[in-house]
Amino acid sequence: MPNLVDLLGQISLFAKLRMAVAIAALGLAVAYAFRPTEQKLVLMRPVSLAAIFATVSGLFGGWIAVLGGIAATPDGHLATASLYRGIAESLTVGFVSFGLLAAAWMVVAIAGLRRHVTS
Repeated sequence: MPNLVDLLGQISLFAKLRMAVAIAALGLAVAYAFRPTEQKLVLMRPVSLAAIFATVSGLFGGWIAVLGGIAATPDGHLATASLYRGIAESLTVGFVSFGLLAAAWMVVAIAGLRRHVTS
């Protein structure tokens, strides 16, 4: 059974770029935690939405690729291992991206709470 590092090494460049949007959201959250400004907080919403849309498109794109692979075979059957590998690749994008997005909002919440308590 491949682990998450193996799956990340096997996914496409396009899937990695989609996860980069979620990494950008986490980076913005960390920047907000160190230097909280209203501009960074306002920017978190559209960056989060971009990460959500990129993640959902990544999930659907992976499923489309798997279904296209099934349709491309002469008899309409795909090896079970290939089917599961394709589904796992598409779900990896969702798992990592939504996890990063959740971590980003936790950082923002904790930084906001810290800012509220100290003022």
